[in-house]
Amino acid sequence: MGSAAKFEDLLTLVGDRGKWQYMIFFFTWIEGVLIGFHHLSSVFLGYTPTHWCSTKDISFPEGWTSDQQKSFSIPVDDEDNYQQCKMFDISSADIAADYDSAVASRTTDLVSCSSWDYATDMGWTTVSEWNLVCERTALLSTVQGSYMGGVFVGCLFWGWASDKFGRRPSILIAAVIQIVSSIIASFSVNYIMFIFFRFLIAFSVSGVFECGFVLVTEIVAPELRTPFGIMTQFPFGIGASLLPLIAYFIKDWTALQLAISIPCTLLISFYWFIPESPRWLIQAGRFTEAREILKNAAKVNGNPIPGDDELLELIKALEDKDETVVENVEMTFMEKFGEAFKEIGMLFKTPQMRKRTINIFFSWLVVAMVYYGLSFNTKNIGGDIYVSNFISGFAEVVACVVIIPALS
Repeated sequence: MGSAAKFEDLLTLVGDRGKWQYMIFFFTWIEGVLIGFHHLSSVFLGYTPTHWCSTKDISFPEGWTSDQQKSFSIPVDDEDNYQQCKMFDISSADIAADYDSAVASRTTDLVSCSSWDYATDMGWTTVSEWNLVCERTALLSTVQGSYMGGVFVGCLFWGWASDKFGRRPSILIAAVIQIVSSIIASFSVNYIMFIFFRFLIAFSVSGVFECGFVLVTEIVAPELRTPFGIMTQFPFGIGASLLPLIAYFIKDWTALQLAISIPCTLLISFYWFIPESPRWLIQAGRFTEAREILKNAAKVNGNPIPGDDELLELIKALEDKDETVVENVEMTFMEKFGEAFKEIGMLFKTPQMRKRTINIFFSWLVVAMVYYGLSFNTKNIGGDIYVSNFISGFAEVVACVVIIPALS
C-alpha cells in the first residue's frame, strides 16, 4: 500500500465520516447544551424583582395592616408604583394610632433605603440575596461582566493549552474545573465568591467547547467541517430553550444554579469516549499513540487497515511531519509567554489576514452585543420572560438547521 500524501488521505483510509466521528461529535453536544444553560442563566439568577424599602425596623401602631404600613412609609412615583430606593424619614417619628391622622402629619422628607423587601414571584434571586439594587445596581453588571471575562481569558488560554498539551488533556482538565466550580457556585455565601466561581465556570466552558470544536474539525472529512462546525451551535440553542423551562419550575437562585450544574457531571464520560486528536499527535511526533487511535477509529467505522507496522510507516511518512514535530527545548518564562501569543500575531501578519481578522472581530462584536443585549434584557422587552427566552433559544436551533443548505 502506498504512503499517504497527507493526513486527510490517512483519515480516508480509516474512515473520515463514520460512526467514530459521529460518536465524538455527539458527545461534544453535551457541553453545547451546558453552555446554553450557563451563558444565559444570569437572566434568571440575576433577575431584579420588584423591591421597596424594608419597614421591619419601624414601630407601627397595633392594628395596622401590612398594606397600610407600606403605604405610610414609602412614596409612590408618577405611575403610582412604590419607589424602590427611597422612603419617608419616619424612623424616629411618633406615629399616631389613627391611620388617616398619621398620614396627614407625616413628614415629606425622604431618605435612602438601608434594607429592602422583595417580591418573590420570580423566586429568591442573587439580587435579593445580596441587595444588588439602587446604589448597588452596578454590582449586578459585574456578575455578567466577570462571566464574559472568563470566556475571554478561557479562549486565549485553552487555545494555547490545546496546542501545547493536546486536545484531550485540555478538555478533561477544563471539564473538571467546570464540574467543581459550577456546583460550588450554588453554595456561594457572598457576592465575591459567586462572581469568582462564575468566572471559573466561563473559563472552563471555553476550554471544553473550543477544544472539542477543534477536535471534531480535525477528525472529519474536509467537506464535513463546515456543517459539523455549524452544528456544534445546535445544542447551544437546545440548552437556551430548556433553561427557561427549568427556571420556571426552579425559581430560587441556589436551586437553579445547582440544577444546571448537576448535568455537568455528564462530562465525566469524556474520559472514556473523547480521544486525543490523531492529527495533533502526529504533529507532536507521538506516532505510536496516533496509530492506536486510528486503529480504533477504523475498527468502529468497519474499515480494513494495514498491519501495525505498515500503518506506523504510513503515519511517519506524512509529508509535513518534519515541519510540525515540536522539539523539547527549554525556554525562559518570557519566551513561553511570547509563544502563547505568537499565533494571535499570525492573524495580522499579511494584509489579507489583517483584513479578514478585523472583519471577523467586528462582526462577532456586533453579533454578540445584539444577541446578548437582547437576551439579557428580555425583562424590559415586554411579554413573558420565559416565553421570550424560549423563542430566543429556539431561533438558534432553527438557524443552525437552515444555514447549512444556504451555505452549500
